[in-house]
Amino acid sequence: MLTARLWRKHKTTIVFAGLTLVSLAYSSPDIARNMQVIGDIKQSIAQNSFQQTMLQQQLAFEQEQATIADARYKSGCLPIVATVYPHKYVTIVQGKVIKDRITLDPLPKGSVVCDANGSTGVIDQHGRVGALAFTGNRDLVASRLKRFRGGTYSQPIDQGGNK
Repeated sequence: MLTARLWRKHKTTIVFAGLTLVSLAYSSPDIARNMQVIGDIKQSIAQNSFQQTMLQQQLAFEQEQATIADARYKSGCLPIVATVYPHKYVTIVQGKVIKDRITLDPLPKGSVVCDANGSTGVIDQHGRVGALAFTGNRDLVASRLKRFRGGTYSQPIDQGGNK
């Protein structure tokens, strides 16, 4: 008797709930697939956001480096030339030993060196290049290197004899 009264009172709700459960049972694979797609999209968005953040941090780092390198070129860094060809500039590399052309002694700690590509560095206590910074300001690099063309100054050489 209780079920008959419950049925009469809530017949529409019970039928609607039953139809809903049947439709959910039939569409559960589609729902699971859609949830998987949504999860993949969220993961892709997170990965893209991470990559964007890394690129922004890299850009900020490059801008800070450019400021440092610009200051080093303006304050008078020493361009490095090849051992064999004294009028050929070489690229400075982290950890490279740089020596004085005449005495062949390592440059003093704190000497600021640069190259024709826009890289600058500071000589550490072991005579090696460290604290690299790069600038893309080609005009500034060219103006600094222009003073050294023609052999007016005795330029430091790289230890490896790069050509």
